[in-house]
Amino acid sequence: VVRQLLANVLVYICSNLCGLYHHHLSEIAHRRTFLETRGFIKNQLELSQQKDQQESLLNSVLPGYIAEEMLKDILKGNGQRQQPMNLQFHKIYIKKHDEVSILFADIEGFTKMASGCTAQELVKILNTLFGRFDDLAKKNKCMRIKILGDCYYCVCGVPNPSPDHAICSVLMAFDMITCIKEVRDNTRVDVNMRVGINTGGVLGGVLGHRKWQFDVWSDSVTIANHMESGGLSGRVHISASTRACLPSDIQCEPGHGEDRDKYLKEKQVTTFLVLNPESSAEQCAALNKYRKQIVDEVEKEKEEEEQLEEQNNNPNNTEHDQNNNKGHANGALAKGNKTKFTSKEVLSNGNSGSSTDPEDEMTVHQYVGKWESVTPFAANQSSTKTNDKNTAGQTGMVMLQVGLFPMHASIAGRKGRNQVINHQQNLDQEVNEHMRKQVEDGRRERKWEKSEHIHRLTLRFKKEEMETDFQRLPDNMFKYYLACAFLVFLFIGFIQLAILPINQYTAVVFIVALAVLSVTVIVAMATPKFCECLKQFSSIITENHRIRIALAISTTLLVYFVAFIQIASCKVCDGEESRESSRDSSTGKDPCRDPSKYCIYPMYFYISGMLAMLCSAVFLKLDYIIKAVLMVIAVLVYNLTMHYPRREIFDSYDKTIISENGTYHVSTADFDKDKAHILLLKEYGTVYLIMLGIAFIILGIEVERTDRTDFLQRRHAAQKKDQMEDFKTNNGILLRNLLPGHVAEHFMGSHKIGLYYDDYSSVGVMFASIPNFFAEFYAENDVNNNGLECMRVLNEIIADFDDLLEKYRFNCIEKIKTIGATYMVAAGLTPKAVYDGTDTDLDQYLCHICEFAFAMQECIKRINKHSFNNFQLRIGINHGSLVAGVIGATKPQYDIWGNTVNVASRMESTGKVGKIQITEESCLLLEPYGFRFEEPHFVEVKGKGTMKARFLIDRRIVPT
Repeated sequence: VVRQLLANVLVYICSNLCGLYHHHLSEIAHRRTFLETRGFIKNQLELSQQKDQQESLLNSVLPGYIAEEMLKDILKGNGQRQQPMNLQFHKIYIKKHDEVSILFADIEGFTKMASGCTAQELVKILNTLFGRFDDLAKKNKCMRIKILGDCYYCVCGVPNPSPDHAICSVLMAFDMITCIKEVRDNTRVDVNMRVGINTGGVLGGVLGHRKWQFDVWSDSVTIANHMESGGLSGRVHISASTRACLPSDIQCEPGHGEDRDKYLKEKQVTTFLVLNPESSAEQCAALNKYRKQIVDEVEKEKEEEEQLEEQNNNPNNTEHDQNNNKGHANGALAKGNKTKFTSKEVLSNGNSGSSTDPEDEMTVHQYVGKWESVTPFAANQSSTKTNDKNTAGQTGMVMLQVGLFPMHASIAGRKGRNQVINHQQNLDQEVNEHMRKQVEDGRRERKWEKSEHIHRLTLRFKKEEMETDFQRLPDNMFKYYLACAFLVFLFIGFIQLAILPINQYTAVVFIVALAVLSVTVIVAMATPKFCECLKQFSSIITENHRIRIALAISTTLLVYFVAFIQIASCKVCDGEESRESSRDSSTGKDPCRDPSKYCIYPMYFYISGMLAMLCSAVFLKLDYIIKAVLMVIAVLVYNLTMHYPRREIFDSYDKTIISENGTYHVSTADFDKDKAHILLLKEYGTVYLIMLGIAFIILGIEVERTDRTDFLQRRHAAQKKDQMEDFKTNNGILLRNLLPGHVAEHFMGSHKIGLYYDDYSSVGVMFASIPNFFAEFYAENDVNNNGLECMRVLNEIIADFDDLLEKYRFNCIEKIKTIGATYMVAAGLTPKAVYDGTDTDLDQYLCHICEFAFAMQECIKRINKHSFNNFQLRIGINHGSLVAGVIGATKPQYDIWGNTVNVASRMESTGKVGKIQITEESCLLLEPYGFRFEEPHFVEVKGKGTMKARFLIDRRIVPT
């Protein structure tokens, strides 16, 4: 009884340990699968966000049709815009637009207004003021092109044609004038707005492959620019082409712009001035009538966009209009109208009840600071999918932080940290929701049955390449499978030792098997600390699929053999032997009940077999077909042995159980199974073995199916992860073409919420123009496709200039923008630590920019040689202090302002073709570095009077 109790305890311990082991490994696999699935879903969501961010970034500076085309080319080029091998030119992203109204608006008195402002105050004023202009442009169906210092430049009819482009531009002009009038009335600062509008066809697109900015070019754009410069303060100056597109009830008067601008006179442009609304009630009524029509159209388009967004299951762009309207609660544009458009009262009297009391007088910065401004990139909030109205103006920062650059370990700023945490929480909630839906879908249908990659019967992958990749996966858990099989082997040995007779043959087999399995487990679990040579064998076992299969099969068969060998050598006590042993017994016990000599508990033979079958089950990664074959072998061998060669062992037990006197002294003739109405022991064993074998086969199928499905998911997730990395790389490229790297780091790294601004004490600024490009080369006719082929040449020139900036010696130079055929750069804006440590003086920035000017001249010479043209550069350079910042609500733009920039522009405009004109102060800094100049001369500079300047002759000798 003690032996049987001990054997039963060992059986229960072994089976439960194996069950716990299998449950533990299965739980690890399930949790790993859960985490991988969750990570896969998270990657998909992040990938979707990356796509949204990529589109949002491009759409922030480019119209949709150009952004889409450019994005495709970026993806094809793996993050770089490549020049096709079969084309002579770079691909050009320019499209013709007919019937477009172009508006130029200049703030008169801005220089005086900004002279008393700090860098922070100046950028704040510019961002708030031009941010309001951006909002007005959106409400008036216009699109801002660029901000040129204090000049605002927009068009109507791009990218989508608009039949009311002329009236929209006029309404936009009056809104801007009203806005500036509000500033003047409340601050007592003499500022005003001068607006010029022209109508015609334009070419719209981008030039070069650095710092992309959408721009438009044509003779009509040039006329619009001169319409502004030849206009009058507080008036809307339009050309005859614009007047022809306006409704007849809009009143105008002669503008006489040709008397104030030579270009308009040369081109014989007839101009008009639109009557201000306060001068005529009929004019006010007419403007308000068309304003109401535009409002209705804009609202209708907005509703359609929202409906489309809901259909696409995208989160609503919450509180967008509310945020835009907040800033105008006190302004002239919101008086009596929820849409910020100028109401009838504003058009008629122009002041919206603004205070003119001297006691209420305040500075421009104080007054503009009362307006609600939108920070750059806030218009891209949809890419972050946030519903928090309090952070609506800050979500662009989160977009930069989570999508475009890796997170810094140290995060400064509680607001920025909270935004990232909130974004992560929102993302986690969305992932959990997807997981919940996936679980519900899994309950309704078994997706594995519909898998197009897995064969339903064999569970092998249909593609041989995929099956090979699956088999090549290392199995780091295989050593634990071997350890568990070894543990089962030990328990089988202990059980047989406790309850079954042992002879020398079975003892030898057990010892040999013990030695073999011990060595196998030691080798498989070897670590470098234990033995370096064995670790190599362990690595081979872990990584080689065939070796693992061979070890799993051989281990299982060896355990089978050890469990089976006892049944072949065990004997049973017959009746005659029992009676004779009883006469010789002096103890009174029946010798036939001695388990050390006879097989009185044959049920432990098939119990050992059932435990041995666990060995094939513990190898979780083993193919279920191999497991099934091993199970079938075990079931057949045990059943054949129980029913044929060794059936007397089980019959002897059965005869004893059904005997009436319960002794072993029962002859074969007395045995009648039919009267007993019970299953015989060997029949029990058959049922148990078959049921356990089927259960293990089903378990093996489920385990392998799950493993292969997880492999597919991991494979798909890896592909998506690679795509996400590509998107991140491309987004980085896009961002670097929007902002300088150190500015992007400001938004991402320091987590400062609000505007970026900085003031510099010494920066080199250069303007380089090609005066004869539009004056002589550019023409709009059928031969050059209405100017498109001319712009293709300009694109090549700008692209070559951009290529120069890729060189290491010019890494301190930052491209600011292009203005028509003018190329603007600055040196010294990036932290000095980025540059070569040998150039430590700020003067070196000026040297680098002069070297770049010479490189541009050489570049234009090569272009002339190959294109048979005669383009020449006119370059102006200055250095000094300036302010840099990012402004704009809908189209964030990095720009620089200050007297240094203005003077550099004047050095270019007053210079000579083919020469480099530099201010006297800059020349004095350059002379010690080997640069040679002509004799000084004097130039008239607007706003500065007479200034001394020189022409740069030769460069310094750069050591090789």
